[in-house]
Amino acid sequence: MHEQLFSQFIAPDCDRLQFIQSRLNEAGLDAPVLRMEGKNHVYVRFPQTQYNPMFRIKTVIAHYDRIGIGANDNSAAVFCLIEWAAQIFRAYTGGRFHNIRLIFTDGEELGSGGSGVSEQGAFPLAQVFRRLGIKNDDIFVFDCMGRGTVPVLTQTVLSKNAGSAFRKDFLALEQRAMDLLRASAGGNWFCLPCNYSDNASFIANAIPAVAITMLPSQEVQQVLAGSQPETWRILHTSDDNPASLQSESFKVFQRILANLAEMRVPAL
Repeated sequence: MHEQLFSQFIAPDCDRLQFIQSRLNEAGLDAPVLRMEGKNHVYVRFPQTQYNPMFRIKTVIAHYDRIGIGANDNSAAVFCLIEWAAQIFRAYTGGRFHNIRLIFTDGEELGSGGSGVSEQGAFPLAQVFRRLGIKNDDIFVFDCMGRGTVPVLTQTVLSKNAGSAFRKDFLALEQRAMDLLRASAGGNWFCLPCNYSDNASFIANAIPAVAITMLPSQEVQQVLAGSQPETWRILHTSDDNPASLQSESFKVFQRILANLAEMRVPAL
């Protein structure tokens, strides 16, 4: 990770929307803004030649809004995804395809503190997906990927009112996410109860979505024992700063993203 650029990204006065667009534009990618109910989501437009309709689209989402410094929540994941977008744009040529749809969302933090999922910036985005009939994507949400080396799949308890088709599709996506994490972290991964991220907005609109985060191995044991890990305790505080990040985390995240780009699931 380019430390100087990352420092610029987490600076208090950084225009993060402009930063994301500029970095993507410099890589040769168009990055239009999707304005929805006062929030600005960034859509990364890859060439159509990098898609194959025979396989499912993989929608990757990370929120770029923050509370305080937000080095881990969610600057680390966003910064890595910007770099990854440039990498796959350059690498997937000559008939190679990745089928990645990448969106940086605004307003995820509005859903924290008990204000409700409908307040999340991604909620109207999920509504647009539903209206357009976009229900067959594999949606992966990445949040707080800058600490630890153990990928964690957010444990999701589906509503009793969830339809059988939605339940079937969600469980299939969840299994693919498990397989992805298992392959990317040498089998060292967990499914744990976590706070919801933008996945909640999609699930609320009957669209399957999974959220992935990261924890140090000793903190996973804390969660299993019923305690809140330090990584989660420092979110939204001044301790969520660059000193709290761990370089090994980015290596694991990069493997997850590399494997995700190569994932091939036949379209319906």
